[in-house]
Amino acid sequence: MKKSDIYEIAIKILGIYFLVTIIQLLVGSLAYLSAMIFNKSFSSNEMLFGGVSFFVFIIMILFDFCFIFKTDKIVRLICKSSDFEQDVQFAVSRKVVYEIALVLMGMIIIVWALPDFIYKVWNYVQSLQMSTDNKGSLVTSGIKIITGLVAVIYSTAIANFLVKEKAVD
Repeated sequence: MKKSDIYEIAIKILGIYFLVTIIQLLVGSLAYLSAMIFNKSFSSNEMLFGGVSFFVFIIMILFDFCFIFKTDKIVRLICKSSDFEQDVQFAVSRKVVYEIALVLMGMIIIVWALPDFIYKVWNYVQSLQMSTDNKGSLVTSGIKIITGLVAVIYSTAIANFLVKEKAVD
């Protein structure tokens, strides 16, 4: 395995982490957007904050796209020519590294989202008893947990996709 291959693996792992960050930004942006829609009188500061939030969201999506699908170009930009020739003793294949990273990422998502999900289920049950409905926050916490479970359960399939994508280029 070349030193540049390790850079490639690290960049793809960073892209996967950015995907998690994008999901969190999406949830926050949707909550802010819904608050703006229901509160028909909003100030210029709120509009500025909303615009900046949307801009950050778009930039994160572009970075994530580059980190996951344009990894080879990024590696060519940041690596020295010797990094493409220098062998590094690394006894693990890139597929195994991706699997490990996906499992760790999934577990982090689950650990971060589970307490919030339990709290929101409790609030949802309370709101049903008071005949008020608040499904939105419960659904977003559930999506985070499902994303974490998918990353853990399908880590091998996702790692195969990431390795196969490299072979195509």
